[in-house]
Amino acid sequence: MTENQTRGDRVDRLARALTEVGAPWVLNIVSSLFLGVYLESTAWGIFVAMISGGLPMAFILFEIWRSRIGDHHVTEHRERHLLIVVILAIVLAGLVIQICANAPAELIAFTAAGFATLLAIGIITSVVRWKVSVHTAVSAGITVILMLAVSPIWVLALACTPAIGWSRVRLGDHTTGQVIVGAFVGAVIAGGTYALFT
Repeated sequence: MTENQTRGDRVDRLARALTEVGAPWVLNIVSSLFLGVYLESTAWGIFVAMISGGLPMAFILFEIWRSRIGDHHVTEHRERHLLIVVILAIVLAGLVIQICANAPAELIAFTAAGFATLLAIGIITSVVRWKVSVHTAVSAGITVILMLAVSPIWVLALACTPAIGWSRVRLGDHTTGQVIVGAFVGAVIAGGTYALFT
């Protein structure tokens, strides 16, 4: 193996690690739990983590088991349509429960922001027929929400979004345009929805 091949393998491993750590379900679960603890409402944080990350990933794994989805990042465009509808239904049901049960406003806003962002991604995916990056949408969106909900210092975490975007392009799962648009959609729609609900 040549030196260039070895270096390329290391870069690919780094890209794969960033893609896994920055996966939407991971970021949703971690940020939901963090917000729950921060707001002294751990139980609701767990609930939001379940509807935003746990149940969606469980459905993806179920569909992989049924051979309807090829991988847990759902890299094939045609496999995303039904998945987005199912996740939207899960999140909407969770949002209704939160509202009816008087969950903390910040966590209601977090769920609403996730729903609005995924709805926008769904429109781009199914109507525009373009595979926009959910990874960068979630990363940018959550960062803006944490800036609004916790502290402006979270702006530093925006550096994670281009790193995650690079990993998606490096692995051949998205184009540069798709990761940029994903980040823009996430930051604007998630941030705007969160601000509107709070």
